[in-house]
Amino acid sequence: MSWWHFSRSRKKRPSSKLSMRRAGHSHLKILVHRKLTQILHRESNDPRFEGITISRVETSSDLSFAKVMVCHAGIWNDGESTGINEKQQHELVDSLNRASGFFSKKLGKSLSTRNTPKLHFVYDSGFDHSDEIEKLIRQHQIED
Repeated sequence: MSWWHFSRSRKKRPSSKLSMRRAGHSHLKILVHRKLTQILHRESNDPRFEGITISRVETSSDLSFAKVMVCHAGIWNDGESTGINEKQQHELVDSLNRASGFFSKKLGKSLSTRNTPKLHFVYDSGFDHSDEIEKLIRQHQIED
């Protein structure tokens, strides 16, 4: 075996390790998402957090920081969700960010990682937009 062949085969290894790191990182994001959902629904007794859904979690590579995207189920009137207004969204995110120490502490106890992420909650308005689109489609179907 030539030296050139040996050096070429070595170049492939770091890329496979990199993909394993990425796979492990995505696994950790899913794990943080699941654990936070459990903590939010089972261990948090705050009535302000009822109806909250964690839509997505984005973590840093060393798991020292996590951005948690949340949305609210909204208020149901006559079989339709009306959502919450911007002031309620800001109040919800502020109360979640004030309670982030509680969530981080509980998350640290349930994870077996070196770092426990510092949590930052952000409102995800994507579901509200999809509700508006669905309402427009229903109105168009009724008109036809």
